[in-house]
Amino acid sequence: MQRFDQQKPVLFRGTGFGTGLEPARPGGPPPELALDWKAGAWARWCARSFDVWWETALVATLLGLLLCRHSPVFLQWLETPFGWKLFGLACIPAGLLLDALLHTVVGNTPGKALLGLRLERADGCHPVLSELARRNARLWCSGLGLGLPLFSLFTMARQALRLRKDLPASYDGALYLVRARPVGRLRKAVFGAAFCSLFLLIVALDAADRQDAREIAELKAAPPYGWTNPLTGNRVLVAPQWLAQDAGAEDEGEEGGGDRGAAPGRARYRFTLHGGHAVVLLSMEAQDGRSLREHVRAHAQQDHGVALADEAAPAGGRYGMFRGYPSWAGMAEGRHSALRVQTRIVAVDGRFWRVELLQSPPAAYTDDLVQALGQALWDSVLTAPDAAAGK
Repeated sequence: MQRFDQQKPVLFRGTGFGTGLEPARPGGPPPELALDWKAGAWARWCARSFDVWWETALVATLLGLLLCRHSPVFLQWLETPFGWKLFGLACIPAGLLLDALLHTVVGNTPGKALLGLRLERADGCHPVLSELARRNARLWCSGLGLGLPLFSLFTMARQALRLRKDLPASYDGALYLVRARPVGRLRKAVFGAAFCSLFLLIVALDAADRQDAREIAELKAAPPYGWTNPLTGNRVLVAPQWLAQDAGAEDEGEEGGGDRGAAPGRARYRFTLHGGHAVVLLSMEAQDGRSLREHVRAHAQQDHGVALADEAAPAGGRYGMFRGYPSWAGMAEGRHSALRVQTRIVAVDGRFWRVELLQSPPAAYTDDLVQALGQALWDSVLTAPDAAAGK
């Protein structure tokens, strides 16, 4: 037998499933794996939770913004009490696919990297995208419990018990190992701050979502309220989703670009839909000897700029009669702005009355409420006081 001081050193590596050591195989992983050991259950849970949270939030935000611009059905679904929560759960698989892609391109994910964890195949090689995607699919089912709150507690507890018994997680099997390396206090502090910040952000967003859902439910259940046109005295019914405001001269000047004051004899009233997807404006301006055509041209250039003037006035609009009064109606949409702007101007007894309907996409989401309010406002202008009071 060789003397101890004549023996050659042999590198050892952890098995990944327990604390036992085995000799490194020739041609196997590099020597630095001798510093690795089995990743603990809590470290794996913290890293996985952090990565799933931010990846799912990113996917849900980007996909939600896209759907909100094109699908009125999706917006209506989000108004339900659990709309955003169910949408977030549905985005978890896409978040895990992003996780696999990021792991393939960069070699790790932020949560694992900050805690010194690394996923590898049992033979020491780096898994490819298809392998990571399949592993994450198994993780979604047997580890995260499909994201279902109560069910996931049992599935995560089951995986933690397997790790404490020196068994692999069921979604790893004998194919994958999660190794850990010692990390400094600074990296742990950075991870702890990021983890807590992300958790608090999720809690705050969830509370805001619950509050918004309660407000929407209350508004839908509330009856219409009466609004009186201060200039005509006519009273009409307005859906409770609208917030009525008296827009003063300063507001008028801001919307017109801030370089001019309110026109003489002008009054303006604003109705904002809950959630901000639509605004309806009612305004009145003294005629001052101008024709309807002159007023339309001035309105298009001053209140909405050249963009609306090019698209809607005067060639883009139509002159005619509206409820027995001279009128012009036009619409600007899509070319210079995402907003749809519908405008009608009516000349009544020496005054120009204007109703503007502004809708963010998708316009179909707010069409019914906007059109109903527009008709009600014209009722407050063109209906005799006694008839309007009977509505």
